[in-house]
Amino acid sequence: MANRLDVSAVPLQGGYVAKQCPVVIQNQILVPELKTEVSPEIQHRMTQGIQFEADMFERVRVEGPGDWVVIPSGPRELAQELTVEAMRHGVSVIEQAFLPPDELGRRTGRPDLLVAHAGGYVPVDVKHHRTLDLADAVIEVSDPVRPNPADAFALEGRVLRTNSGDALQLAHYRRMLEAVGLASTSTLAGVLGKEGVIVWYDLEKPMWQTPAKSDGKKRKLRTSLERYDFEFGFRLDIAATAIRHRDNTDIDLLVEPMSCGECAGCGFHDHCFSSLTAGSGDASLLPGVSYQQWQLLRDRGIVGRDDVAALHYPTALLANDDVDLPFLLDAAAGVPASAPVGTLRPRAGKQLEALARAGVSTVGDLIDFVDPLTASVGGFVAPRILDARAAVGPHPVYRRPGARGTDVPGADVEIDLDMENVNDGVYLWGTLLTDHADTEEFVEGYLPFVSWGRLDDREELAVFMTLWRWLTDQLARADRLGLTLRVYMWHEPAENTQFRRIAKTAEQLAADVEDLIASEAWVDLKTVFERSWITGTSIGLKAIAPLAGHHWSVDDPGGGLSMVRYAEAIGPDPHAAETARQWLLDYNTGDVVATQRIREWLTGSGATWPEVPTT
Repeated sequence: MANRLDVSAVPLQGGYVAKQCPVVIQNQILVPELKTEVSPEIQHRMTQGIQFEADMFERVRVEGPGDWVVIPSGPRELAQELTVEAMRHGVSVIEQAFLPPDELGRRTGRPDLLVAHAGGYVPVDVKHHRTLDLADAVIEVSDPVRPNPADAFALEGRVLRTNSGDALQLAHYRRMLEAVGLASTSTLAGVLGKEGVIVWYDLEKPMWQTPAKSDGKKRKLRTSLERYDFEFGFRLDIAATAIRHRDNTDIDLLVEPMSCGECAGCGFHDHCFSSLTAGSGDASLLPGVSYQQWQLLRDRGIVGRDDVAALHYPTALLANDDVDLPFLLDAAAGVPASAPVGTLRPRAGKQLEALARAGVSTVGDLIDFVDPLTASVGGFVAPRILDARAAVGPHPVYRRPGARGTDVPGADVEIDLDMENVNDGVYLWGTLLTDHADTEEFVEGYLPFVSWGRLDDREELAVFMTLWRWLTDQLARADRLGLTLRVYMWHEPAENTQFRRIAKTAEQLAADVEDLIASEAWVDLKTVFERSWITGTSIGLKAIAPLAGHHWSVDDPGGGLSMVRYAEAIGPDPHAAETARQWLLDYNTGDVVATQRIREWLTGSGATWPEVPTT
């Protein structure tokens, strides 16, 4: 993608820039001194990745081709010269390659491997995560000791676990190889993951859904190179503008901070959130606001949550029914107020029906009813208006319009379920059983199904099957006793995804899992909450459970820290392992108790909260 700006003053950038929040590169130029240290969990992942890469190379390089060359980690210029020299000589595999700087493209990069193939080189990155999923499929992979794509072999029962971050990094290396004139005619690029094989991405294959309109509704399938070119080029423009702004504050910056999924682990979190939380709070703090939607709001002067709350909800509902309000308002100019609204667009039957339901029958009704600002935003803002009104209102929780607040499904026997997983898979399934029928036929309390061993496909399946047999036994016992039983979790897509992925190993098991997920016994408490209640802020378990009076017994409970504890739990130090295992079990106990407490809380006071205002 051609940049719109002169980016020659921008420092050379690595491929990670294309996949990180655009505000980060701006902050690195404007306020580098405000960046905080990385969190312990991020540092842990970095350390694990470095060690994994070293272990992998030590294992495979001795068995690889005789002309496998390792570029030393000495001076940068020397490493770059040696890399180019090795490529000019057609060396089969170059480890720790250091590509010459792409001055025009403002790129720098050090791919883990460069593999000679099809008249040039293809990059391979080593990643400390899984790259394959179980599936009834066949995929072409390569043994790292024979890393050439031409030597790939068919691996049955697996499918590529796509990772956009990996693809963008590989596209970065591809562009650098093109800049030096030594790229393969093939657009393949590989990732060597924890399975010990190289999976291949075709960087010219359309595989990523990206927005094609500002509201994010229209999507287009793009290749990894297309996506990379846009993302990287956009960030170069941001950096170039930040440099100019630093010297002349009359020049406007290209981006402003917004809340996104990367914020929690970002070194600039405190800097950005000092402005994001000022006043009523930035509109991006509302759930479900995408970057495109946030920008659309800002373009119309709708910046804070109070601005969103002030929009006209009935107008947004009409827009959400696909009524083209901007067109109708334009068409109404000069038309008598008494004219039927249908004269403005007589063939738009469904739109006219929606208008009639709203009580809009004449042009005058339309003009009186519709708020032009809200109409210009579009229908996506309708639920966000309610979120904003809940967020800035005096109560922590509101009922949704028309919700009774009494629809939490209960059962004679209730099982709360929560899992803990790492990149390798699920190592712990925690359950909490409550027998409200007092039958003495069930063992109440917390019961974990866990493995502290090497977590491969076989071990993960063994842990899951132990849980599955226990779960189906509880269901059968309840059925035999004529009792209802329900299994509760918070945000079921997490558990469902893992259930389905692991169950793919056997056709009947997969079918049985689908039957359970589709049954009334399987309850996503988060969905129940969203259907009837609204907070306007995060509805993650860690945010909602404290409202119900629940608190975890462990310090700093969170998914990121649990990964650090898991590494200690399976590590060589017996004392550290024992302490970490107990922490993880206590943490998981807190998760299942949290869903139980939320259910009790909703049942007890759910109907007493006021409805969120709609007028």
